[in-house]
Amino acid sequence: MRPRTTALLLAAAATLATACGGGSHHKTEAAPPTPSPTPTTPSPTASPVLCPLTGVPVKDGESAHRVALAVKIDNIDLARPQSGIDKADVVVEELVEGGLTRLFAVFQCDSATNLGPIRSARSSDADLLALLRGSVFGYSGANPAALPPIRAHGNTVLIAYDSLPAYFHRSSGRPAPHNVYSDTKTILDAGLARRKNLTAPKPLFSYGDAPASAKPATNATMSWPEASAGWHWNGSAWVRTQNGTPDVMTDGTRIKADNVVIMQIRIGSTGIRDVAGNASPLDITTGSGKVWILRDGKWIVGTWKRPGIGSALRFVDATGAAIPLAPGRTWIELLPRPRVPRIT
Repeated sequence: MRPRTTALLLAAAATLATACGGGSHHKTEAAPPTPSPTPTTPSPTASPVLCPLTGVPVKDGESAHRVALAVKIDNIDLARPQSGIDKADVVVEELVEGGLTRLFAVFQCDSATNLGPIRSARSSDADLLALLRGSVFGYSGANPAALPPIRAHGNTVLIAYDSLPAYFHRSSGRPAPHNVYSDTKTILDAGLARRKNLTAPKPLFSYGDAPASAKPATNATMSWPEASAGWHWNGSAWVRTQNGTPDVMTDGTRIKADNVVIMQIRIGSTGIRDVAGNASPLDITTGSGKVWILRDGKWIVGTWKRPGIGSALRFVDATGAAIPLAPGRTWIELLPRPRVPRIT
């Protein structure tokens, strides 16, 4: 082949190669980029509605907005076993005449379908009712001199067996006067029918983890002149003993609590005596005093403070910081000074 022909053939081949290369107008489009995921903000979880007197979430059939109901419950051996007090949010054990004790049981979220034996009111109830800031109070009997402070201090609707027997009944299986019973709905409805503007109580306590100063405890015992009580930590709750025997309900359920608060208090005079001539003491729950708090198998010592009838009740440590309770049911033991509990 002649040189000129060879050169022409090579030039044509180069031109063809260029036409078939990257300069072609048939371009291959790049794959679209994978879109980045759109950041999502998790929807806020609604905080559970808590029962004001226990700090635990409201269960089906309960209401955090229900008015508080306080009921006086007999606590002598003839009155035991009792009914319904295992459903109370808060129970206060008071000293009464003769060195015995009586219970002030407060129901707010939970209810009792059979409650009793219901007994008489005392002057000491006035300042306890004031803590609820508007409630219904069920009882059976009271010295007339005990009622004025109750009416004055608590903004309370009084539902008494003596004047309103239709809301109570007597049990044929118990001797009088230890046989008056009712239920929480009946007494509460009776109170609300008489005063519709009552509202739910504010929380009485603060809740949280046990402080680092808490010490292990398994048992606590205490006594009054003619009564005694004990609490034992069973690994999940404090179970109660009354006058040396297990404290159980009529259905055999052992009384238990998540918190036991032992308040050392002063005792005053009411000027009232019962039919046997025994002086009716006044449990003073204003001012301040020593407090022992049992929770979670531990105990904490501190001070209770309540400057006046209209003040909240506070439990504080040596630094003035609040001592929190465990969420759940609370028993308050009012222990006359200089008596102290034995905690081991």
